[in-house]
Amino acid sequence: MNETISYLKDRFKEEHDRFDHFENKCAKFLTAVSIVIAAVSALAGLKNGILSQVSSPLGLMIFLSFAAAAFCVTCSWGHALSALRISECPSLPSSRRTADYLLVVDAEQQKLHIYNCYIDTLEKLKTAIDEKSRPLELAYKELVWGAGFFMLLAILTTIRVLTE
Repeated sequence: MNETISYLKDRFKEEHDRFDHFENKCAKFLTAVSIVIAAVSALAGLKNGILSQVSSPLGLMIFLSFAAAAFCVTCSWGHALSALRISECPSLPSSRRTADYLLVVDAEQQKLHIYNCYIDTLEKLKTAIDEKSRPLELAYKELVWGAGFFMLLAILTTIRVLTE
């Protein structure tokens, strides 16, 4: 049983580190997307609203590309924010009641209780990590789509500049 508890301690530390990794990744991703949103806002006001001039089919395609890129980046920001706030990090029971229980039971019952505490907390920790990973994955995919629309926007804007 001691080896099992030692193994669970190691797994708990790994999962806790993984949770912290996701928290940090969410925070960095949110910061990066916030910077992209600021750049998109600056781009929207560039050259007296050149992106919103829809007087030709090319102008309409430019506007739609910009709108799609802005929408994707905004959704990405929302999902990153959602991933950051979903849950707190589950921790092992540390109440006085638990400590008192461990004092009054024999060694085997102590080990069994500690084993159950680790198993329960590891399950909660894995669930919390999964809840963070889903919206973070969506945020990344939306940012990739937004980058694709920005690339299309750059190509269409270049075509407009070269043909005018």
